Amino acid sequence: MKPDRNTWILLGLMTLFTALRWPELLPSNFSPVYAICLCSGIYLTGARAWVLPVVLMLFSDLIINQFVYRPLGYSVFGGYLLLNYVLLLTLIGLGRKLTARANPATLIVSGMLGGIAFFAIANAVSWYTDPGYPKTLAGLMQAFTVGKLGFPPTWLFFRNAAISGALFTGMIVFAIKYYGA
Repeated sequence: MKPDRNTWILLGLMTLFTALRWPELLPSNFSPVYAICLCSGIYLTGARAWVLPVVLMLFSDLIINQFVYRPLGYSVFGGYLLLNYVLLLTLIGLGRKLTARANPATLIVSGMLGGIAFFAIANAVSWYTDPGYPKTLAGLMQAFTVGKLGFPPTWLFFRNAAISGALFTGMIVFAIKYYGA
């Protein structure tokens, strides 16, 4: 199937936004990934909706992890990546349930909620698996608000996930609406 104009617009934005994942280009957790996955599900058809965002994320994860995090002693592929990819695939699936004809505000709010859901699930799993958090209600609240000592407070990640989910989704929605087919 020949890609249409919307596919090319989305692919261009996805590629640009993927490049923005490089550490310290944007604030922590201010990520275009939520929008890329949600909008792939909304605007792309068939296997493209699943394959394109996953390939872009995998490619960028390999590069970032190899050149930024591996020299700091981190593994190129940690167990957390599996959770990230399951959550990203879930966002694509949620996008498949929406329609490109939906009100732009609905799509933008969906992008924001996708970022919030990603944050909530990832932080809950982090609390459960990280020995640095007490396995109590207070430990769970710590995981969702102040985080661990030596790291930025997690409420900043929440804020950035919500804002970036809405902002990048809005950019994609309006690019498709005004420049697409």
